[in-house]
Amino acid sequence: MSDAYERLDELATLLTRRFSDITPRRLKGARILYLLSAGQGTRNVIWNQSAAEYAWYGDPGHGTLLGTTAEQAAEEIGRTLGLSTAP
Repeated sequence: MSDAYERLDELATLLTRRFSDITPRRLKGARILYLLSAGQGTRNVIWNQSAAEYAWYGDPGHGTLLGTTAEQAAEEIGRTLGLSTAP
């Protein structure tokens, strides 16, 4: 996988499958994945090209790395946000 768009789309797909209480959205051309969650507002994730890892973007946790794979990032996002797994 070579670019931020593909990596963010992969993470969005995984989050949608795994968690029922979050809606990931990436606007066309955007290098930010918006995570919409009732009661928690919006959190943002980017693909940090220089670190080759997913990372939080914006407060809280700006720059905190989430993992090098979509799987690792999804696990960390779920843990951080206290998400319930989808049935």
